[in-house]
Amino acid sequence: RMVLTTALDVLSLAASPIATPGAIYQVIEPPIATNIIDFIPRAQNLLPSAFPTSLIRAEVKTRASIRPDNSNRVGLNFEAVKVVPVEVLGMKADFLPPLSINLPGSQIKIEDLPGVDPATAPGYFDVVYLDNDVLVIRQNAPGGYFVSVKVDDCDP
Repeated sequence: RMVLTTALDVLSLAASPIATPGAIYQVIEPPIATNIIDFIPRAQNLLPSAFPTSLIRAEVKTRASIRPDNSNRVGLNFEAVKVVPVEVLGMKADFLPPLSINLPGSQIKIEDLPGVDPATAPGYFDVVYLDNDVLVIRQNAPGGYFVSVKVDDCDP
């Protein structure tokens, strides 16, 4: 579960007038890394806590690969995005279908294209620190650090 970030692309998610991010996770099952973002309707924060809750989950699937000449650099190829309604006004939303989009060119590795330097191709992060419970990474663009802690599951 992400506990801290300086990355503007993630921090800007909170600027939406419609929804605000709740928990953010990264599920790593090599070579797949899935970023999971739980969104809560912004109006829900203004209502009493006894009011029925709603939750939408976004999942961004990426394929990770170690970059040549840098064992701490992990390349990312974005493959798919899925938006899943989890809860609507306190009721499970499993009757609503998820919206899934496979990203075009997800089978093409950008770093394999002619003229692209595989060490600095778009979509990578550098592992700054890693132990059994904590992961700290630095992303290439737009920049920023992510600090995540290990949790048992990411169920809402």
